[in-house]
Amino acid sequence: MYKCMLSHEIMNSIAPVTSLSDTLLSMHADPEIAPDDLKRNTENGLKVISETGKGLISFVESYRKFTRIPRPERELINLNEFIQRVVILSSTEPNFPEVKIDICIQPDDLKVFADPNLMGQVLLNLMKNAFYALRGRADACITLSAEQGATGKVLIRVRDNGPGIPPEIMNEIFVPFFTTKEEGSGIGLSISRQIMRMHGGNLKASSIAGKETVFTIII
Repeated sequence: MYKCMLSHEIMNSIAPVTSLSDTLLSMHADPEIAPDDLKRNTENGLKVISETGKGLISFVESYRKFTRIPRPERELINLNEFIQRVVILSSTEPNFPEVKIDICIQPDDLKVFADPNLMGQVLLNLMKNAFYALRGRADACITLSAEQGATGKVLIRVRDNGPGIPPEIMNEIFVPFFTTKEEGSGIGLSISRQIMRMHGGNLKASSIAGKETVFTIII
């Protein structure tokens, strides 16, 4: 599946570049085109080729990240300390000063056996998405909570009071390379879910339009 996706994206990027290159070559061979027009069209064409090439490189890098997640190296993590560190790392978000952050860990010394680097990647990605959803909101709030569920698994939730996720795309958000952000790669949530499944857990989402979005890590 993912190889087909990679081939599809590469072909979609290369086809217009090849066509544009052929057009520019034809223009240079046409003696009737004025030098100023030729210069302007060549510059514009090269800009398009450059931007398309950079976009393709970015896509391939994202694909490599998605397919090369290391095997978890687990250790005992104190979630209270761990989540506090994640909040500090999230302070680089542009709207960090405008967002209230609540933390609730029950019990206070709750621990989980997981890879701290991979878990950190998951939580930071969820926090990044939450901050993005809260841009421009006056009463912006993120709640980070953790508890031991009835089945013995630990549940870590990242809740934001943003606009929510539209129901029509709720089933798409974990699909690799699906994104609603102009600058997004579309692999953050799919990688995060894959990381949690490699831990024997999962990552789920729920949302209420106009009220909140909640991502739950189950491990």
